[in-house]
Amino acid sequence: MIMNDSLKLHVRKITKLPTLPVIAREILAIIDDDLTPVNKLEKIIENDPPISAKILSVANSAFFGFRMPAKTLNNAIIRIGFNNVKNIAIGISLITVLEEGKRGGALDYQRVFNHSVSVGFIASLLSEHLKLAIPEGILINGMLHDIGFLVLSRYFSETYLNVLNEFDKGKPLIEAEKEVLDFTHADIGTWLAEQWKLPETVLNTTLYHHTPSLAKDDLQHLAVVHIADYISTRSILSVTGKNPGYPFDSSCLEILGMSDSDFADIETQVKNGSFLSGIFKL
Repeated sequence: MIMNDSLKLHVRKITKLPTLPVIAREILAIIDDDLTPVNKLEKIIENDPPISAKILSVANSAFFGFRMPAKTLNNAIIRIGFNNVKNIAIGISLITVLEEGKRGGALDYQRVFNHSVSVGFIASLLSEHLKLAIPEGILINGMLHDIGFLVLSRYFSETYLNVLNEFDKGKPLIEAEKEVLDFTHADIGTWLAEQWKLPETVLNTTLYHHTPSLAKDDLQHLAVVHIADYISTRSILSVTGKNPGYPFDSSCLEILGMSDSDFADIETQVKNGSFLSGIFKL
């Protein structure tokens, strides 16, 4: 990633960057190994009780549609899938590690968290609806796409309040970020993903989720996250609590072979469905 002078100046001021959580580090070490036994993943997650509880909450949410509740972590892994559990655990742990700055930050941490999680699950729903080959891997891309907001809110709260002031005057959020900061939440989020050595697809979807036409790789992932972000922002909740004025890139529909009716079907499911209700309790 090429950083401009303003971004370099800001990241130098971050003297104490949160380290990659142990659970995320251990799961990333096995994320591409399909031969990892279930009990090994279960043992890693059990060492982090808050994440274990959240995995159970997801497994028992309406999104997965099971009547009988999963009572153990092993049940949850079997129910929602090995790779889904890996990606959910990584996503939640990385978002949560920045929670310390939620009080007094420029943005509402819980709102950013809920939006991020909703984008992950809408992206998964969209991937399954279109029968893409990326339904499980897309979760983490969707969940982490806006992690830059948490960096800005935690480390540069006063400056980001200036961004929000410009936004309140009617300027689209990304334009307000560029005017005040000379970079965007996508830029600083990608910087953090690089520091944490996250997978390349996460870097690309974080950097280009508002500008997918500029990307050269991971185009399907980007298209799915772009659409999921747009639907979540318009139909459920935005990071700021009101329309941020994000542009929609219709080329994403072409990349996915998606019709207008496909888009409408997904948006209707999101608007009318309760499948995210249990997930928002995380």
